[in-house]
Amino acid sequence: MTTRSRFLVAAVCAAVLSCAARALAQTPAPGPAPGAAPKMRAIVYRSYGSPDVLRLEEIDRPVPGDDQLLVKVRAASVNPLDWHYMEGTPYVARLLAFGMLAPTNTRLGVDYSGTVEAVGKNITRFKPGDEVFGGKTGAFAEYVCVREDRAVTLKPASLTFEQAASVPIAGLTALQALRDSGKVQTGQKVLINGASGGVGTFAVQIARSYGADVTGVCSTRNLDLVRSLGANQVIDYTKEDFTRGAQRYDLILDNVGNHSLLECRRALTPNGKYVLIGGGGVNDGRWVGPLIRPVKALALKPFVAQEMGMMLAELNPQDLALMGDLMKEGKVTPVIDRRYKLSEVPAAIRYLEEGHARGKVVITVDPENDPAPTGGDGKPAAAGFIQPGMVILLILAGALVVPVVAALALNRGFRRRNPGNRPYRWGYYFGLMSILFGLLLGMMLESGAIAAIACGVVYAVLAWFFARRRRWAWVTLTILSFNPVAWIINAFYLRKRWAEVSA
Repeated sequence: MTTRSRFLVAAVCAAVLSCAARALAQTPAPGPAPGAAPKMRAIVYRSYGSPDVLRLEEIDRPVPGDDQLLVKVRAASVNPLDWHYMEGTPYVARLLAFGMLAPTNTRLGVDYSGTVEAVGKNITRFKPGDEVFGGKTGAFAEYVCVREDRAVTLKPASLTFEQAASVPIAGLTALQALRDSGKVQTGQKVLINGASGGVGTFAVQIARSYGADVTGVCSTRNLDLVRSLGANQVIDYTKEDFTRGAQRYDLILDNVGNHSLLECRRALTPNGKYVLIGGGGVNDGRWVGPLIRPVKALALKPFVAQEMGMMLAELNPQDLALMGDLMKEGKVTPVIDRRYKLSEVPAAIRYLEEGHARGKVVITVDPENDPAPTGGDGKPAAAGFIQPGMVILLILAGALVVPVVAALALNRGFRRRNPGNRPYRWGYYFGLMSILFGLLLGMMLESGAIAAIACGVVYAVLAWFFARRRRWAWVTLTILSFNPVAWIINAFYLRKRWAEVSA
């Protein structure tokens, strides 16, 4: 090839490459395929565990139905409810709501505030551009779809999105605990244990708005904060135990649960009320958690004059609007401790789990300043082969199968030794189930292995005499089963067996 030919080939190649480069430069970046659903970022978890199981992923943006509005989330807030769902604790809740081996709902977060992006054709109270706040599962995301008749209301213009997002669960819990469960009245003495936390900071201000004389219990570093919220007196729990003082209170709102019910009862007036907030803490037992305290309160209730119980908040638009009015009037001001980005939700939950948050921990949702689609280390936390959900399944299977098999075996031996007597399958089965119930009761009391073994031994002794057909043991064990079905069945069974013995 001549020099002239090489030059022509090089020129043609350069021209082709130049045209290709210009074409690529002018070609738009690949986008979603026509008709593809728009995406959004959201916190997702597909297994239980520490905050490391949380991931920030791109998922389909929700589409509002006819009676729904699409809200562009501007801020959200973290609650103890979030880590309970994340960890799947207490374990008994997996049977009722969470999902046994893996979460049924893979989205996290409830509190949110934002701007209405679109509305369904049946929506009358809201329009695009309205600023709203409320509660909806999956709030740790860029968008949520909410129904008009659920927990959503207009945000007061004087509030920031972060302040509004801190209100729903904590604010309504404080309001309903004081107003509905505690029946707070003007002039009453109200003690708030855990006054510097999310619910506590709202409770101090709401109780003062009702005209109550408020005493807040908190740590040394939070004394000035609680005073600034309007508390008449403040107790430093590191130096003073309110249950051992001389003061008596008409209402105790307990956000911590660090004292026994009997200790709290000593601090109440003869007709006082004790209200336990149901969120629970990270130090609660993982099997039953905060659920054991209302059981203890129920057992104690017949023997004391004071009212003792637990409450969980009910998200509704009426109380959200009432909280909005209190904030517009300046009677309540949300307290915000720390702010995190959407990608930092795992760190926010870790901080909340430490139990030292002052007020609320909020999440700001700003796609421009938080573009990274990762959460935690981006991978689910490593898990062992035996998971709590599997243990629960094994316990349930054992509780159902083992007593049946054992009862049949024992009954066969009984019939060989006593060929003329009636079968006794139900008696053996009930006796074995009673022993298992005793062990379970001891575990639920969460007072240690000794308490669990003691309960099992007591029920085992009753079951032994029950198997010997001692009437007193039969009656006692039936009552202590706390099972109305067993009461009814044994009532008929006892009557029939006693009639046979008399004959």
